[in-house]
Amino acid sequence: MPHPILLEDWNSYDNRKTKDEKDKSKFACSEHWEVEYLADKLKKYYPLKTRQAIMQSITHCCSKISEPHQRERFVECVIRRFVSET
Repeated sequence: MPHPILLEDWNSYDNRKTKDEKDKSKFACSEHWEVEYLADKLKKYYPLKTRQAIMQSITHCCSKISEPHQRERFVECVIRRFVSET
């Protein structure tokens, strides 16, 4: 079962990706707005995690998973990183 964050409304993300003619199922680490969007979503589910810890987990998964980053797989990587740090 996917993490609840993946079941949330991603319409604003999807719409921006579509507007930019990008594949909405892929997460682009090079796009600052995408990193910020994901960090904001993660902060809602992990309010005790610092912004720095969230960004470090995203950066780690950017280097761990080869591009293009499947959004679901990428988010799951970041969440697993959170769990392993606990």
